[in-house]
Amino acid sequence: DEITIEEIYGLNPKLTNRHGGVVLVGDHLYGDTDHNGTPFCADLMTGTEAWRERGSTGRGSAAMIAADGHIYLHYANGIMALMVATADRFTEVSTFKIPGTGDRPCWSHPAIVDGKLYLREDDRILCYNIRE
Repeated sequence: DEITIEEIYGLNPKLTNRHGGVVLVGDHLYGDTDHNGTPFCADLMTGTEAWRERGSTGRGSAAMIAADGHIYLHYANGIMALMVATADRFTEVSTFKIPGTGDRPCWSHPAIVDGKLYLREDDRILCYNIRE
């Protein structure tokens, strides 16, 4: 009936995040730096940054989701990117421009259900089969 809180480490301004959220894969957090489309990886228990690197074409906030050892990033400029979820280094596997991307940024989070990736871009929902 009691909750206790123990601070492990203080606020780390290097791990700021605006729209995209962060995901936990194993012992590492993956997120987007503030609003600039630069993903980072940090150790959950220490906050120590493992890497921070910009992908090839994604810009603006990156909303993300993790599945099957990968991170799916939906950038505000309509780029969808796939990266390997590893603390060793940033490895971008592939990217594509989401059809129907407009002039306004999109900050919706991707969703994965039953092997399908769902994306919202303006007033449209797109579905991609991502099963192996």
